[in-house]
Amino acid sequence: MKIAIIDFRSLFTNKIGEALERVGAEYAYFPHDTKSDALEEYDGMIFTGSYDTVFEGGKQADGSLFTCGKPILGICYGHQLVHYMLKGEVVRSKTPEDEPVRIDTKESPLFEGLPASHIVSMHHNDEVVRLAEGFEKIAESERCFYAASQNIEKKIYTVQFHPEDKGNEYGDEIFRNYLRIIEKTKTA
Repeated sequence: MKIAIIDFRSLFTNKIGEALERVGAEYAYFPHDTKSDALEEYDGMIFTGSYDTVFEGGKQADGSLFTCGKPILGICYGHQLVHYMLKGEVVRSKTPEDEPVRIDTKESPLFEGLPASHIVSMHHNDEVVRLAEGFEKIAESERCFYAASQNIEKKIYTVQFHPEDKGNEYGDEIFRNYLRIIEKTKTA
């Protein structure tokens, strides 16, 4: 399985590659403005975190990535960017998080086999306050109402936290679940 890491420049970008190695996936890094036709041999995409903020001229993804049919996992800035570009709403957070926090999850292929409540690594100053159309909330923390979301039809999953960071109880399992999502879409 080959994953394209769409790099928006984050402290944790290299850790995504390390996590993918641990779960047995091949990967390559691509700049944020990569078009979908450059990713034909890849099975899925991960949007990284970033130092940018989406609503103040931050880096954007090419719109073709959302319509090419490859499963997307948006992480932190990637979570915010997906909702911002698909007409959700992102704002400066009144309660930024920079620590391990407990999330409560709903049933989702992304959290399959995981406890309904577990610790994740949050590092964010902005947050999604309205999901893009067609998405549903699949996790929340005490201070982050939309800690994760999914649009199963579009094969897009987003998390406000960093599953690649060491502060997660089940980070690698989330990446394994993402790979299973890709595998199921290839055989469907």
